[in-house]
Amino acid sequence: MKTRLALLPLALVLACGGSSSSDAKPTTIDIAKLGLKADVPEGSAAGDAIVGEGVLIQGPGLVVDISEASDSTPKTIEDAKSEAEMYSPKDIKEEKLADGYALTYVNEGGMGTNYWVNVRREIDGKAYWCTTTASQPEQQANALAACKSLKK
Repeated sequence: MKTRLALLPLALVLACGGSSSSDAKPTTIDIAKLGLKADVPEGSAAGDAIVGEGVLIQGPGLVVDISEASDSTPKTIEDAKSEAEMYSPKDIKEEKLADGYALTYVNEGGMGTNYWVNVRREIDGKAYWCTTTASQPEQQANALAACKSLKK
């Protein structure tokens, strides 16, 4: 499981090479595999995740992975911040949500600047993990908005 989590950021950075357009109109899409909906830029589509059992949503200025939270997913924002320390995070922003938390930060890696989003939500009695490692700040903002918009 730790290997899977370690590979996910690389997979998402590679997938994030697409458009950074932030002017796409928002739309709501069904994430049938998880029984959820999300507000995303128009033109986005949900498909199978690159790694694991989740869903990868890709669209204009957006790449985000959503899955049911596992036992290794940080349960609290404090746990998430502790886990993020291995990436030497900067510009850390945390938000407590009514049903979870959102954590964003930036780091410098071998491929340049990375913009991270880690959101845990409890929706209808089930925990979900919504995450990305983006290559542009607009992608980070779009991913955070999509994660915070998750609903049944």
